[in-house]
Amino acid sequence: MRVNPFAMLAVVAADWPRLGPLLAPGAHQELRALLVDVRIALRTHAPDVRDHEGAGHGAADRAVRAVLAALPDAEAARLRGVGGPGRFVGTSPSAVHQGFDALDLCMLVIDDNPMVGPLLGPVRERLLRAPASSPQGPGPVDPRLIVLTRENGERQLPTFQFETGTMPWEVVLEVADVLHPERDPWGAADWWLSANAWTGTAPAGLLGQGRDPELLGAARTLTVTGGEW
Repeated sequence: MRVNPFAMLAVVAADWPRLGPLLAPGAHQELRALLVDVRIALRTHAPDVRDHEGAGHGAADRAVRAVLAALPDAEAARLRGVGGPGRFVGTSPSAVHQGFDALDLCMLVIDDNPMVGPLLGPVRERLLRAPASSPQGPGPVDPRLIVLTRENGERQLPTFQFETGTMPWEVVLEVADVLHPERDPWGAADWWLSANAWTGTAPAGLLGQGRDPELLGAARTLTVTGGEW
């Protein structure tokens, strides 16, 4: 029986908040580099051939071996036994465990992106569907702006943030001092793009409508009440 390393990576993704801190020192950097290879291999194959054996299979196998070697022996043994001896049979890169897959682990480790799995993954996809543009160049973006990362690692800037061209709305920058998108871009994007009880609609739809004080006030209620968006 052929072990499917993508299934093992999916298991690691599902338990990453617990397993990540258990990895030996220096293992995170090695795993990140190996998962970059996994992501590149999957990204270069069209969706209709992603289940083909060899589409990143070697890179995924190396990543699994690195994880098992970096975990305490008891954890590595437990990980090998998750779901029984037939759990990891196959070759499909689309293998899923509890709603997580190998690309979820790529996002967690490479991008430090928590928006994965069956609960947060759909939220990520909803926010990524909003109109967006690509940052100009590979360098840093103004930390007051929201930058979201796609499944393949590409960055995008939601365009509601800009009054014209690359000039952001002043109130977007003011709200950034409250929401801190440099620490939680997904939470900030969700606040702007979701219905809001304070404003009566998604805050992004009120930009340019002369309601900047209301937008800033709505954001500040989060710090006053300890609310979440």
